[in-house]
Amino acid sequence: MKKFNHVIVRRPCKAMVEGITSGLYPGKPDFELALKQHDTYIEALKQCDVDVTVLEADERYPDSCFVEDPALITRKCAIITNPGAESRNGEKDEIIGAVKKFFSDDQIEYIKAPGTLEGGDVMMVGDHFYVGRSARTNEEGIRQLTEILAKYDMTCSEVKLEEVLHLKTGVNYLEDNNMLVPASS
Repeated sequence: MKKFNHVIVRRPCKAMVEGITSGLYPGKPDFELALKQHDTYIEALKQCDVDVTVLEADERYPDSCFVEDPALITRKCAIITNPGAESRNGEKDEIIGAVKKFFSDDQIEYIKAPGTLEGGDVMMVGDHFYVGRSARTNEEGIRQLTEILAKYDMTCSEVKLEEVLHLKTGVNYLEDNNMLVPASS
């Protein structure tokens, strides 16, 4: 059963080699390889019979190819986040135009300061959302998200993070009661 009809992606920018890193991967990313991998990613998405909206690279934001962080998409609404990393915060303003292609203004919600929220900390399981409290997502951001989701009859639970950058760095829901969790070291 197909769960999504549309996907938004952003091309990696040359500045990606200066992006934020957790230090888990030594060295700088290979920009040319990242472009090839991104092309393969887009082709794989198209093979899943979804419409792919490709946004141009944005050199102002090295990590902007991670579009899930500034915009959380649900089946009922879109939530423009307020990224906690200062170097990523402006991305929220750049994603709105793409989101408006799929949601009306009354279906777009916003996380406002002092709340911070990044989409990598949010894992959707049906109409329930698990949110990791991290260095990038704070208690106020989680409170606002919980309130927004309740307006649309969806729910939310906080997960305190200690060992991963984002919740989805450590666990991903693959649908049909399957989760992907990396092996412990």
